Amino acid sequence: MLHIDRRKEILNTIMSKGSVKVANLSKKYGVGEATIRRDLKYLAEEYGITLSYGGAFTKEKINYQTTSEMDIYKKRTHNIEEKRMIAQKAAKLIKNGDTIALNAGSTVELVLDYLENIKDINLITLSLNVALKAASIPGITVYMPGGRLRSFSGAFYGKEANEFLKSFNIDKAFMGVMAVSISKGITHGAFEEIEINQTIYEISRKCYLMADYSKFDKISLTKMVDLTIFDGFVLDDKTPELYHEYCKSNSIEII
Repeated sequence: MLHIDRRKEILNTIMSKGSVKVANLSKKYGVGEATIRRDLKYLAEEYGITLSYGGAFTKEKINYQTTSEMDIYKKRTHNIEEKRMIAQKAAKLIKNGDTIALNAGSTVELVLDYLENIKDINLITLSLNVALKAASIPGITVYMPGGRLRSFSGAFYGKEANEFLKSFNIDKAFMGVMAVSISKGITHGAFEEIEINQTIYEISRKCYLMADYSKFDKISLTKMVDLTIFDGFVLDDKTPELYHEYCKSNSIEII
């Protein structure tokens, strides 16, 4: 393993577990303890971890909270200013001629409010609410799957919806999420929506996470994807600093 890859793994371990021991890392990677100490010194200088006798740890301990799903109507009023900031940033990434995907969620729905100069894009969405809103905007061609509608979130899911999505090639996917953590990645409270969201990630050339600060350090029912699948995080200015460090170490753009 290259030292760059080893350091990346070590940093992710520190961020997810809180601390590491030199002796354990030496055994795991089959290198001397002096090499591991050099790795940790580099990570301390570049990413702000704290060195300790025999190891290293993060400056702040993460206490993950479990979270439950909020219905779409409540979501629309929750942290609305932060969501608008995020949506406006995401909209700037969309260019004429793009095929984009928006999953279901109050933050991704707001992207449609900021497509001022768009004249020709294809929009694929799981959300009935997004589709209805987009249908009234000139220059947007809307595609959405059939299947079963989950009224709590306004999202379609099921085998038919999943097969429909697989016929597309998406340039940019903008994904609203429920819970984000370094240890568990993206987790979601509705098991039935997991597979269809995973399909969007798989068929998209680029994927962008859209999440306000309240979604971080949270864990929900079922894992959806790892954080490393994203090309960029579209964030507000209250996101915990640890996630900025995570992005930097994993070559994820912060937007």
